[in-house]
Amino acid sequence: MKDKRIIAIIIVLAVVFAILGGSLAYWSWQSTNEQKTNVTFTVGANFSCSADGGGNITNTNYFVPTDCTNSTYAIKRTITTSITNSGSNPVYLDMWLNINSIGTGLSNSNNFKYALTRSSSSCTTGVVSQGNFNGKVANDKIQLLDDVSSAGTYYLYVWLDAAETSPSTMNQSVSLSLGGECTDQEPATLINKIAKGAVIDNTSSTYVTNSNGVQFNAISSDTNGKGIYIRSGTENDAHPIYYYRGAVTDNNVLFGGFCWKIVRTTDTGGIKLIYNGVPSNGECNNTGESSQLASAAEFNTNSNSPADVGYMYGTRYTYSSDTGTGWYYAPDVTYNNGTYTLTSKTISGTTYNVETKSTINSTNLNYHHYTCGSSTDTTCTSVRYVYYVYNSTTAYYITLENGKKVEVALSEMLTNSSNENNSTIKTAIDNWYSTNMTSYTSYLEDTIYCNDRTIGTLNGWNPDGGSTTQYLQFSPYTRAYTTYAPSLTCTKNDAFTVAETSSGNGDLTYPVGLLTSDEITLAGGKGSTTNSTYYLYTNQNYWAGSPDYFGIDDANEFRVSSAGVLNNINVLFAYGVRPSVSLKPGTVLTGGDGTVSNPYVVE
Repeated sequence: MKDKRIIAIIIVLAVVFAILGGSLAYWSWQSTNEQKTNVTFTVGANFSCSADGGGNITNTNYFVPTDCTNSTYAIKRTITTSITNSGSNPVYLDMWLNINSIGTGLSNSNNFKYALTRSSSSCTTGVVSQGNFNGKVANDKIQLLDDVSSAGTYYLYVWLDAAETSPSTMNQSVSLSLGGECTDQEPATLINKIAKGAVIDNTSSTYVTNSNGVQFNAISSDTNGKGIYIRSGTENDAHPIYYYRGAVTDNNVLFGGFCWKIVRTTDTGGIKLIYNGVPSNGECNNTGESSQLASAAEFNTNSNSPADVGYMYGTRYTYSSDTGTGWYYAPDVTYNNGTYTLTSKTISGTTYNVETKSTINSTNLNYHHYTCGSSTDTTCTSVRYVYYVYNSTTAYYITLENGKKVEVALSEMLTNSSNENNSTIKTAIDNWYSTNMTSYTSYLEDTIYCNDRTIGTLNGWNPDGGSTTQYLQFSPYTRAYTTYAPSLTCTKNDAFTVAETSSGNGDLTYPVGLLTSDEITLAGGKGSTTNSTYYLYTNQNYWAGSPDYFGIDDANEFRVSSAGVLNNINVLFAYGVRPSVSLKPGTVLTGGDGTVSNPYVVE
């Protein structure tokens, strides 16, 4: 079919920002030589398309960096579209934000953000597309909306999100324009290719025989998932989650000079990929060691603290061990003037007192975790918390100081980690990205790479009756081995992103990370079960980004084993590294069909 592409809108927004001085940047929006055009085109008798960019920019208020919710300081443009189609072919409207120029004195175009929504009252609901300028320079383009086959009103927000403090930014300008076109040809976007064959995963379908859909307590197969699925619960979202599962062969992509496999889409419409080696004659038929980075890596160089499951981590409390017999033990402590005192405590109606333990076994320390490590003293300047008893002969503990109890220690290591230190594997991934991928960053979205350190079961780390013969288990452990309920949500502290947002922690240097155990479960992996047929099997061991458990004295992370099993291993092992990146929403293809011999090629 002849491509009937027509330019539907050319709306130039000229925006000038001026710094008034001081340590914070004060800015002024001004209108300069603005032109607005509203044009309706008709092609034959089939369809017409138009768009109106809305009112002029007249705001001249001064302000410090803000967010899109500030109606005074964020630019808001209304874009009203209309599509008339009297023919049999669908019509598509595609819009983009052109960056005409960015002042040379501006330190970082990432400080400018945008959001395109369907909401006139809120810039955070009904979001179609959002992000920052992501290192963009003059003449770059940001895709705003793709594959929309009906008329509607949209709202474009642009705002300054961070301070520009350098004096060289005085009187700098940013010029933007909105462009678009209508066509009767389906846009060649990667998301369109993925969505076409997708079926929802909570009912039976061609390769799912169970009437309740895919069963995640079993590996993928010809009867339990093979193909592209819509994650149930997201089907009505602006951007449903599509994911590949099982023995698929059409999810291969060439991007940035490397081979990748599509794993799933994100909640913004991005495409999350996993590294799959270097192409050979344009083909991506890699497996084994050729599917991962050249050098294997430990996940972390230490394993003697729960903090060592972190992709990044802060405070580390390391374990010690002793015989533990004959010591005074208590269910609680108080702290005053630099001294801990062992105390009694009533738990669920039962009072537990300070006691000596002539022997330690599987039950008699479950309510007596605190000790000064002495058979004579019940006070000490630092106190020990016993979390595990091995073979009734050895007590494993961490040491607490300055009035802290075990709850504070766990928070500092896990749920409220300062994330100031890189793991060994993060350093390896960042070094690879820095060498090979920085020129492609503008094609990637800043999505979340989750390192879910929330706790599933405390066991011996629970002072109110935690079993001292059971391990500390993280939430991914529970989902992989007990509930079989993969999750794509993540707490902010564990949601690794480059820019800090309401849901991302902003601790990454580059937009790259690792797949989670949940994403591997969706793909077809399962704990304790081999699977050599799903697309993530490579006959090699390689790392996932999810914590499993902290045992007696070792931190364990999830991996995909050489047999395709999703299971755990000590973070000290040197295993394969397969980074993950996410292509931006609206990514356009120039060719390919997704097979290993003819992978999709990103424009």
